[in-house]
Amino acid sequence: MAETAALEYSVLEQAAEWFAVLGAPNVTAGQRQAWQQWLEASPAHREAWRRVEAINAQFNALPGMTARAALSAAPRRRRALKALLLLCAAGGGAGFALRREQAGEYLAALSAHYRTGVGEIAPLPLPDRTQAWLNTDSAADVAYAGAARLVLLRRGEILLHSGQDDHLPARPLLVQARGVRLRALGTRFAVRLTAQGTRLAVYEGAVAVGEHAVVPAGSQVDIIDGRAGALAPAHEESSAWSRRLLIATQMRLADFIAELARYRYGYISCDPALADLRLVGSYPLADTDQALDMLAASLPVRIKRTLPWWLTVTPR
Repeated sequence: MAETAALEYSVLEQAAEWFAVLGAPNVTAGQRQAWQQWLEASPAHREAWRRVEAINAQFNALPGMTARAALSAAPRRRRALKALLLLCAAGGGAGFALRREQAGEYLAALSAHYRTGVGEIAPLPLPDRTQAWLNTDSAADVAYAGAARLVLLRRGEILLHSGQDDHLPARPLLVQARGVRLRALGTRFAVRLTAQGTRLAVYEGAVAVGEHAVVPAGSQVDIIDGRAGALAPAHEESSAWSRRLLIATQMRLADFIAELARYRYGYISCDPALADLRLVGSYPLADTDQALDMLAASLPVRIKRTLPWWLTVTPR
């Protein structure tokens, strides 16, 4: 399995390299011939090339001014590009079609009243004393009416510090995510939609999951298909994104890169040989390029920019 992942990673990198070479104004006939030989050498090469080419075609379909801005300034790259590029991760899925449930979530997020862009972190205004923040590329709706205070998480992640309700009688504070209702029991907690399900992390107080399970402070749980799994430790530093920081405490480099990628447009990967390197420190989420420079200064790695939207962390 590890060999397959490493091969897929290297082939994708080769495809990106060739794409950059062929896109250069001074490309030679010899380079074109060498690329053709590389392309025909393996079905894996052709598949990797298809992925990179398809992504670039989608990128170029954006309006001209938008495309030029995306190439010249990372903080302004378009949300659509990131959605496409993430499908190119080594060992990733084949194809651009969304499953029906994914499409439904995507449309609901587009029409949500509160939204953040990639790299944006913003407070969510609530009509009580509860404090809330939306993380990068997130969306939510608020329904404070009747017998409950309800926040509907449509995409991404939210952090809440529950506050008093001035309504009499006081109404419960609920977060609904993928059909599951979470009830705050005087608490500070985060809810994040993941590829597998919904992750609940409780930092203070407790949160009820459905009608039966209660998750205490210092614990997190993954909820898949409406069922809560086993409890795991919830680490306070994982909520530092609300302060625009990514705090690493003996974090694997591969996990750090995956987390940082949520806050920038484009494709970023980590050489498998470096995946298990550990790092410690606080990194700014408001400037991911600075975070990457800090990474290169503290570890034996370099940031390889194959294309404006394709970055790789490689051995120095």
